[in-house]
Amino acid sequence: MPKQIRGVHHIILTVADPDRSDAFYRRILGVEIGGGNENVRWISCDNFLLAFQRAPHQPIPNDRFDENRIGLDHFAFAVDSRKQLEDLLILLKEMNIPTAGIEFDPDGKEEYVCFRDPDNIQIEFYVGDYHD
Repeated sequence: MPKQIRGVHHIILTVADPDRSDAFYRRILGVEIGGGNENVRWISCDNFLLAFQRAPHQPIPNDRFDENRIGLDHFAFAVDSRKQLEDLLILLKEMNIPTAGIEFDPDGKEEYVCFRDPDNIQIEFYVGDYHD
């Protein structure tokens, strides 16, 4: 087994409405390539797939994401510049998505924008890569 992974192959999020999540992430990420069916939708993010699936079993009524449960806390997409964060803020405002604006991570020493998707999953757009 290799000791070094090459990257992320795919991320699958269990969501209330795969079509709604598909539309949200396509707009936020500016992605056009994707597909799926009534239970799962996916989009190509160049070097990995991001998929949205309906709960495989009976979901908890009106369930929302909560990072205080075991599992995912949040995920972050890397961007190249502060300008991309500024452009994202314009889009988030158009979509009426609340955000604290551009913030600074004292641990990672970079700027980022944090917001929530339609299922309350926290997303960050972060300047630079983890190894910068």
